[in-house]
Amino acid sequence: MLLVAVAWCGISACGNIKDLQFVRIADVALGEMGFSKTTVKMNIAYFNPNNFALKLKDAQFDVYIDDSKVGHSMQDTLILIPAKDTFYFPVKIDVNMGNLMKNAANILANKEVTLKAMGNCKVGKSGVFFPFPIKVESKQQFNLF
Repeated sequence: MLLVAVAWCGISACGNIKDLQFVRIADVALGEMGFSKTTVKMNIAYFNPNNFALKLKDAQFDVYIDDSKVGHSMQDTLILIPAKDTFYFPVKIDVNMGNLMKNAANILANKEVTLKAMGNCKVGKSGVFFPFPIKVESKQQFNLF
């Protein structure tokens, strides 16, 4: 009975978690390059509006450039999120070069592209985690020449 009461208190406290707020995409860099797959590294900045620290784990999401799926990311690292502060979520994306090449003409024709990430992760505290949607959209300058 005590276990049920403790679990209920933990869940109701986590029920008051405010959504993390997307800030920006930063530090985009190429990693390993290949003909079928290339790795892109970046940091995604979020702000935690809560008065308490959180933890983030098990993030999986797809990456889109101008609405075309070009890659996937899976992060299993536990990230500590400070209270009332901005934090950076390091991301490594496996880009499918075939999908990217299908859209290369559109990407090269535009000076600006829309990067999107859509998926899920788990956010929580005190060992209780809840699903949290990852929905990031950002315009990025693309100057090849």
